[in-house]
Amino acid sequence: LAEAGGNKSKAADLLGLKNYQTLNNWMQKYGIEW
Repeated sequence: LAEAGGNKSKAADLLGLKNYQTLNNWMQKYGIEW
């Protein structure tokens, strides 16, 4: 997220995920807050 400037959609794209919701679910699963 830091590399994407806090933009979850851009961060998800950088990680190769389809959308930010997938990233959001992953972050919740592992207790990561932003």
